[in-house]
Parts: sequence; C-alpha cells; structure tokens
Amino acid sequence: MVIPINTATLLRSRDPFVHRSDDDTLHWVIGDVVPPELLAALETDDESFMLERERLWYVACTRARELLIVPELPQAERRSWARVVDMACDVLPTLDLSRIPQQPRLMTADPSNAQTAELFAAEHAVIEAAAVPLTWIRPSDHDPDRLPMIETIALESGDATEVEAPVGAGRVRGLLLHKLMEEVLTGELAENQQRFAARARELLAELVLEPAESPLLPDASEIAATAWRTLQLPDIAALRGQLVPEWPIYALLNDHPTPQALAGRVDAISYDGYRVDIVVDWKSDIDPSDKDMRVHAGQIEDYLRVTGARRGMLVYMTPGVIHWVTLREVSN
Repeated sequence: MVIPINTATLLRSRDPFVHRSDDDTLHWVIGDVVPPELLAALETDDESFMLERERLWYVACTRARELLIVPELPQAERRSWARVVDMACDVLPTLDLSRIPQQPRLMTADPSNAQTAELFAAEHAVIEAAAVPLTWIRPSDHDPDRLPMIETIALESGDATEVEAPVGAGRVRGLLLHKLMEEVLTGELAENQQRFAARARELLAELVLEPAESPLLPDASEIAATAWRTLQLPDIAALRGQLVPEWPIYALLNDHPTPQALAGRVDAISYDGYRVDIVVDWKSDIDPSDKDMRVHAGQIEDYLRVTGARRGMLVYMTPGVIHWVTLREVSN
C-alpha cells in the first residue's frame, strides 16, 4: 500500500544558473531581465524538470501492489507537487474506512518526573566527559597566497558552495597562480604561455575588487611566465603525468595530545600505483623567510601523515625553488 504524503509542498525554486544541454550553454537569471536566449533556456529547463517530476510520480504510484491512496487537495497551490500530474481524483473511488474495525486506544498516564538537581548534574558530567572537544586544523587558511573561503547562503541543505573573496594584490596573484596550475593539470588549459596570460586576464576581469585595489593588480604576463617556469622545473616535469590537482582531505590526527582533525586541500598529489607517493604545495611567496618555510613544512608534514605519502614538495613558484619535506626533516 502506498500513500503519497506532503504533496502540498511547493516545488523547489529555480536555480539562478540554467544549463541548456542542446547547445551546452550556461545562462544566469538576473531579476526580470529575460533575453531571448535565456527564455529558450528557461523553457527547456522547465520542460526537463516537469518530465522528471512526472517520472517521480510514476515511480511512487507504481510501487503500490495492493492499494494506492491518493490524497485529494483542492486548495493545493499550482506550483505544488499535487498539481504536477492530474490524478483524476474526481473519478477515483473514495476510500471507505467503514470496513476497518475500530480498535480502542489504551490511555496511559504520563510517568512522573523523577529528575532532581543532583541527577541532572550527574548526567551533565557524563555528557561533558564523553563530549571531547575537537580542534580543526586548516593548514592553508592563513597563507598569504590563499584567499579566505566564505560560504554563500543556500535555500536548501546541501546546496551551500564555497566562493572566494579576493583581497589585495598579493593574494590575487597567488589565487591566479593556483588557478592556472589547477587548470593546466586538469587539461582545461593548454600548456602555452600566451594562453596562460590570456586566461590570467580573463580571471582578473571576473574578480570583484574594490576600486582601491585596481592599481595593485598583478601583471597577467608575469603570472603566466611564473606558471610556465614552474612547469619546466625538472622535478615537476618528471611528475606531470601523475599529478592530480586540488585533492581534498579530511582526517583525524592521531599523534596529538588532544583530539585534532585536519581539513584541507592538497594543491596536487602524485600516485604510485594506488598509493599517494608525493604531495605538492604551490607557494607564490616572493622571498619566503626561514620562519615561513618552517610553517609551510609543518603544513606539508600534516598532509604526509594523513595521506601516507612518502615525501612532500614545497614549490616556491616565484624564485623557482623546490624544498623536499619528509616527516623527519626538511631538506633542500
């Protein structure tokens, strides 16, 4: 027996971005401005969603083997699930409940509340002892070449996405370098210095910056040359075919006196078969100090512990210097 419930629920609101599959184009809904191309995309999107909702109704109704009960909701709004398919409630027989025997319901008194201040305190102490505080470590949050991540407000759970808030020329330069390295390793960006510069200019144009930051913007040609030189470094060139960019990691760290968990993104990893062999961290620092390098090495060591990688590579892209990191020592 199947009874669809909550059919008065309204359909999900439209996403601001609309993908039209027939020509693989992306459209953005902004207020009430609807150009012809966007109107066509919206119509295609609406048709696709309606067909999907009809299929869901079909699946729900065909699960019934003996009895399907369809609630009739005359007051349901037009944009509700009850209005997706005409269930012909006016011709369906009404459910006859008179044949169902009435069962007397036994009423029981609520149990008395035996809670006391002493019992509450004891239970509270048990919970406090069991709830061990967990410290999250995010290695790259404070790097000068990493932008702070902020979360956008989403309408539904699970829809939240991360967006980057560019601040300052140094950070913008670091962001662009990281983005170029990511796109060339994924194959989205052709390995060509002129194409690097063009892509850097595209990314600069897409950033939303304060007017005071405009004179401080980095040079696209310099960024392209830096990324190009980095790819030509012998250690990087030897790993090119094995590098996978932007690898997310989440894990508990077992070698700390207090419970700590690591959440981060490794800029790139290299596999040896099915095992992570090398982790790579791109750094856009122009002249890193010894203290900076010790901090960066500590970040790499955390990645090594979590991934089980044999070595880590700190790649200072601007000077073209690579520092190899192991769990025991830092070597040049």
